[in-house]
Amino acid sequence: MPAIGLALMIQIALAIHVVKTQREMYWIYIIMFIPVIGSAIYVFTQILPELQQSRTVHNATNSLIKAIDPQCELRKRKEQLQIANTLENKLKLADECYEAKMFDDAIELYQSCLKGVGEGDPNIMLKLAFAFFGKEQFQNSLQTLDDLIEMNPNFTSPDGHLLYARNHEMLKNHDKALEEYAVVSDNYPGEEGRVRYALLLIEKNQIEKAKQVLQDSIQRSKLAPKFYQKKERYWTNLAKSTLNKLP
Repeated sequence: MPAIGLALMIQIALAIHVVKTQREMYWIYIIMFIPVIGSAIYVFTQILPELQQSRTVHNATNSLIKAIDPQCELRKRKEQLQIANTLENKLKLADECYEAKMFDDAIELYQSCLKGVGEGDPNIMLKLAFAFFGKEQFQNSLQTLDDLIEMNPNFTSPDGHLLYARNHEMLKNHDKALEEYAVVSDNYPGEEGRVRYALLLIEKNQIEKAKQVLQDSIQRSKLAPKFYQKKERYWTNLAKSTLNKLP
């Protein structure tokens, strides 16, 4: 009984903290209706960051909050933009829209960011290209990447190069896509480029070459550090399953 009373006192204290600090009211439900665990989650994600300013805890907080309330960060970014209509705030909102798959809004915001001081910024242009791709506007995505390179000839991005190849593939420019994938497969810091290259080779009936690319991908991952293997597990597993299906 004393333990139950102590737990209840902690719950009440944390609920008061929620109200006083003007946090989202759903925290009260989590604290009160998920005994012990709810209190622990609140302490870990809301109180400890204030005390420790820990980057790890901060990242965990964002992940948990997004899981509970996916629109929380989006609302926050909209409020910040209303308070101060700056390029930084507009970019942050655009990024949140992209993450939420609100591609129309993301495109509009990124295009707005490319006016004035952000004009020609390669990083913003790259984000716009990704937003167009998410919207399945592949020609617009490709044109944005072409404009990016024309305006910033020294800019390099492995993700941008992979996106360039993927746009050509989606537009059925398979010869050009294979050419770009061949370059990406040698330089991309991950297995996605190699596996996508192999999949297109299979589609074009270049089976033996595809086998070699898949085998190289699997071997590369096998020799890589554990963190790399974990990060690339999806693509490595896809490489293995695809290779096993080939004649």
